Amino acid sequence: MNMGQETKIALIGYGYWGKILHKNLKEIGFEEIQIFDDVLGNTESLDGNFSHYLIATPFQTHQSIIQRICEYRDKWIWCEKPLVSTLDQASFLYEISGKTGNHLFVDWIYNYNPAIDFIQSHLKGKKIKQILLNRTNNGPMRTDCQSYWDLSSHDLTILLKIMGHNFPFKFKWNEFSLKTNESFGSNLSWHYSDGIQIIVNSSWQHTSKNRVILFILEDDSIIVFNDQNKTIIIDGKEVKNYTDYPSPLHTALNIFFSGEASEYEENRNLTLKITSLLQTKTKKIV
Repeated sequence: MNMGQETKIALIGYGYWGKILHKNLKEIGFEEIQIFDDVLGNTESLDGNFSHYLIATPFQTHQSIIQRICEYRDKWIWCEKPLVSTLDQASFLYEISGKTGNHLFVDWIYNYNPAIDFIQSHLKGKKIKQILLNRTNNGPMRTDCQSYWDLSSHDLTILLKIMGHNFPFKFKWNEFSLKTNESFGSNLSWHYSDGIQIIVNSSWQHTSKNRVILFILEDDSIIVFNDQNKTIIIDGKEVKNYTDYPSPLHTALNIFFSGEASEYEENRNLTLKITSLLQTKTKKIV
């Protein structure tokens, strides 16, 4: 933990993710957490009397809240992903944070998932033929951003961890609706590079939850990561089970509170890369 100053926590937003953050903050040892939310009618009273600010508000509000916090100095700011919708906006927030001695961290929790670390190590030196990433469920639907910002951003974290930031990703996001009365929801994305086919499926409109990722190698060996079961299966045999491992969210929160400069720099680079990939022009399919 960052013990250089008294830790005083402001949790901004107490919806779905805000409640999860609150629970996890208590699990890692924090009790004094002040909650700010529009429902409570106290967001205007947010001030500079905190050392750490955790933002779990709608996507479009992130920039204004971070700018507001950056009126103060030497603050530690955690923001729910995705950060903002353009690379220019993200770069601006890092710039103003730096000028006021503040530190910005985005919650890319798959970057701290031990299962992804194992897959990354296992795939070293192996030729990948196809990657299929599924992140689908039946709600809860978000109206503040499309599914590829909310869901596929996780998959980009995984791809960048495994393939490296220099891999030539050039995704084109194809968005469509499975239910004709809704204008948001699903997307399928295809990418080919160096003989590798990458397919990303994300949706809030499927009848069942699917958190399964497949890696098919040149020799037709298949690696399956089932995030719901916390298992890795290689060629039909379970080789890893992460049920009893530390929560990736706990790990991410501990890194956030540690204040380690190299971790913040890595997080910044990841945020800028993902934002750049996600702002690629979307082709809507009716």
